[in-house]
Amino acid sequence: MTRGLARAGFTVALFAPEGSLAAHSRYVTNRKALPRDASPAVWLQALSEAVSQFEPALLVPCDEMALRLMFTLVTSAPPSLAPAMRAHLDALIRHSLGDAAHYVATIDKLRLSPIAAVAGIPVPAYAQAAGVEDAQRFADTHGYPIVLKRRYGFAGEGVRIVGSAADLAEAFAALSKRDQLDLGEGTGRQLLVQAFIAGPYYSHALVAWQGATLASFGWERYVATQAQKGQTSVVRFIDSPATRALSEKIGRSFGITGFFNVQFVLDANGAPYLLEVNRRLVTHMHLGERVGVDLPGALFARLTGGAAPTAAASRSDAANVAVFPREWLRDPESANLRQLPVDIPWDDPELIEAMLAMRRVS
Repeated sequence: MTRGLARAGFTVALFAPEGSLAAHSRYVTNRKALPRDASPAVWLQALSEAVSQFEPALLVPCDEMALRLMFTLVTSAPPSLAPAMRAHLDALIRHSLGDAAHYVATIDKLRLSPIAAVAGIPVPAYAQAAGVEDAQRFADTHGYPIVLKRRYGFAGEGVRIVGSAADLAEAFAALSKRDQLDLGEGTGRQLLVQAFIAGPYYSHALVAWQGATLASFGWERYVATQAQKGQTSVVRFIDSPATRALSEKIGRSFGITGFFNVQFVLDANGAPYLLEVNRRLVTHMHLGERVGVDLPGALFARLTGGAAPTAAASRSDAANVAVFPREWLRDPESANLRQLPVDIPWDDPELIEAMLAMRRVS
């Protein structure tokens, strides 16, 4: 996405922890490193310095912790923050991410399901469980397996698929432990419990402005790093009017600005059910260029009043794409790396070197 943003016309400044992969990209013009294991207070101070230094037109979150902290600056900014900087950050975040009234609801899994259901977005059967007994009662009604989810999580973290009553107590205890994403909030032991739907996982990547979709495309998790809740390592592009319409409805309902991704699971009849909304960049958003969709270009045109990028002819039936380095890390001998197009940033050699080093580190 650093390449996509730069090609669209943006100047890309990166504020990220030391050692970030993105820091190796030649498309990043300015960099400010955040010390590893920085506290929220240190993060806030460093962000304030970065905003003063780079004077950004937009803040684009790239990970869940950054997103949580950005939302918190608007909803409950610390009193230690200087009033002028507080007002500046508040306005910049609202400009970058849209309607603040829905910030927490879109990423708090305890709140997303009921709000989405009211908005007419199909969700798996769910309940809020304050303890193992609540989750067991849900399982008695809906059957195993069931899905347990923490309020905040990403990339499969904070989610457990529980196959039997014998595993329920351990899973509930594990997910009830405090996590960095809680930001010290008194979340207690309450979890979301959902009915498990076996089916393909569809995602829709979008960029929007004040709820109006500017551009989007969809993909299926064709190969995953692990069963059920793994990350996508081979993408299959899809043309799914149903998930596209629901994703656009979510953007409108929550007044979203910027890049976001919506994940669905399809039941045996092909009906989609909402799993989660990611209010940030995700791994595959730059792949829109392979199906004639330029998400950064659409956003740049909206900001500058220029013409929206002309999309190439849709290639929703294009070959699947192996995601590098994820598929390579999953299986270095994978036939997909030989038989499919592989998403390697050939024009960014230092970034490739950093990706190759991931295997040596792991």
